Amino acid sequence: MSPSQEMYSEFIQVLSKAYPGKVWDGWLIVPESTPYPFIQVGDTLENIDFGVKTFGFGKMNIVIHIWHNNPQKRGDLSCLMFSIRKIASRINQTKNYGWCLSGCEEQVLPDTTTKELLMHGVLSFDFKYWRR
Repeated sequence: MSPSQEMYSEFIQVLSKAYPGKVWDGWLIVPESTPYPFIQVGDTLENIDFGVKTFGFGKMNIVIHIWHNNPQKRGDLSCLMFSIRKIASRINQTKNYGWCLSGCEEQVLPDTTTKELLMHGVLSFDFKYWRR
């Protein structure tokens, strides 16, 4: 399995365990009846991948989206994002790879694409990896 797919699957698993019923694959359409807040594991990007003898090293990025429908509860969204950052920092190995969180960017955006104003939290995690 590729490093990015392995990390994507790991995020689905650990976030689903921490937030049952609130985590969605970013490639699926979330049903209208889904309660807020909810989390989507989004896109991945592998920046560098190179081998040295039989070892593979690289960098990758994964984006997590968090949606909330109550702008009066921005603090709740921030707490949820902070909790997800702590979960991400504990990911240090998967089946085939070792991982090191090397950076995170956090952003909260207004979303006016629906009838109600939504808050859209975006966490962009940078990881370094190596083949175990």
